[in-house]
Order: sequence, then structure tokens, then C-alpha cells
Amino acid sequence: MNINPSSPQGSRQPADPAALDTARAAEAQQQAQARTAKSGAEARPERADTVDVSSEAKALAEQSEARGAESTLPKDRLKEIGERLASGFYDQPEVIDQVARRVAKDPDFLGRSDG
Repeated sequence: MNINPSSPQGSRQPADPAALDTARAAEAQQQAQARTAKSGAEARPERADTVDVSSEAKALAEQSEARGAESTLPKDRLKEIGERLASGFYDQPEVIDQVARRVAKDPDFLGRSDG
């Protein structure tokens, strides 16, 4: 068997197996770091996203803030709703189906007015 060197420096001398393992490990680590750096650069966009909010939307938001966040529900009912949210009650398929049916029947949802 003949081995032709592909390096411009010519053929290499046989290396110490321990030194060869160390060199291979260092090369693998460098390649892994290069892949990590490349994937990190791909994950970050070159430019930042932007949002334009219309003056009408800003005015509506200001009106909502001016009204305050007071609920018309009694505190006991709010506490019950909070407990149900925390327990996952509203994540049950039956509850989701029931809420969807009620929303679909609501005149406001359908774009009708009953009065």
C-alpha cells in the first residue's frame, strides 16, 4: 500500500497515540464550538422586529386604563375562578367545548344585536 501525502508539507511522521488522541479531541471541541456559535448566530435575527400601533389603538388603550380594572364580579366569585384556573379546570376538553358553544351562541360573537 502506498500513501501519498495531501499536505504541502509532505508526509508526516508517525505520532504518539496519546498526542494523536489529544489533538483529535481538541479538533472535535473546536468543531463543536464552531457549530454552537453558528447556530447561535442563526437563532438571532440580523434586525429586530418592530410594531407600529395606530393612534386609534393607543386612544382605546388609554380609555381602558382610565376606566380602571375593577371587576363587576363579587370577590368570592373571582377567588373561585382563580382556583379553577390554578387547578386546570378550564383545560378539560368538556369545559373547553361548553365554553366554545356558549361563545358561538352569543349575539355579540355572531355580530347581531338583540335589541
